[in-house]
Amino acid sequence: MNLKQLRYFVTAVDLCNITRAAKKLHVAQPALGLHIRELEAELGVTLLHRHSRGVEPTVAGQLLYTRANQIFEQLEQTRKDVTQLHQAAREPVSLGLTTSLTLLVGTGLQLLAERDFGDLAFSLVEGPSFFLADAIEREELDVALAYEIEPRPGLLLTAVMEEEILFVTAAGGKGGKKAPAEVAMEEVLAGKLALGSRRDIGRRILARSAGVPLADLKVTYEVQSIAAIRDLVLQGEASSIMPYGSVARELEAGRLVAKGITGHPLKSTLYIVRRAHSGHEKSWQAHGLDQLLDRAIAMVADKLGPYGMRL
Repeated sequence: MNLKQLRYFVTAVDLCNITRAAKKLHVAQPALGLHIRELEAELGVTLLHRHSRGVEPTVAGQLLYTRANQIFEQLEQTRKDVTQLHQAAREPVSLGLTTSLTLLVGTGLQLLAERDFGDLAFSLVEGPSFFLADAIEREELDVALAYEIEPRPGLLLTAVMEEEILFVTAAGGKGGKKAPAEVAMEEVLAGKLALGSRRDIGRRILARSAGVPLADLKVTYEVQSIAAIRDLVLQGEASSIMPYGSVARELEAGRLVAKGITGHPLKSTLYIVRRAHSGHEKSWQAHGLDQLLDRAIAMVADKLGPYGMRL
């Protein structure tokens, strides 16, 4: 007696018909009938009454049908229990990514973690860089890839990449004229800017590059939402300072253009951010977190192309 024979038998009883059972199981009808006859021969009993309307179980067949279903239920429960035990044994790790990095590599990173790093119970958290750093300090997040994080006693920072932050505007501009490749800083500061709060990376980088106090930087639209800022720029209502990942699709489609600011390169440093002493370092190393982070950074570098440089 084997599980295939029992599955075939149970399906025949469920459908009351050998032909329909064979079709459902994707086997030839003679092969299905042979398996059931072999089962009857092994047990030395008739399991099915065969008649013009189909089949129905004998008394012995009904007993086998009941026990076989119990066996399959136990098998399924065993599968679930073993899987849950494996899940419980996996090392939980939460990785924070900025919105631009999530758009750039988030999906690929989740697929990679599931495929190649099965010892990690991986979860992804999206947020601004300052939010991710704060969450790590509060022990709500294990590790993050974040930009322009200031040193703090409780954080361990590893610089991994320098990224060019883009000054972006709507493509074409008014009258359909082609936008210049570069603009003067004075023109940038005089225009309508859509930026995040004062903790926003783009806002801080622009103020630093322009040499003006953060509080003096004129912002027409203060919006803590990349999607909303992007829409304002797409509509031609504002320009902004944004990382490549936030506008990659729009740049490739020609809906937005990235311009340089004459004499003022906009650079941002990407860090791996961890707690200084989390207590999980050895366990994470054993489960492959460092290798996952290396793969993640390689994915980011590949996507950024000329806009990023590994350190």
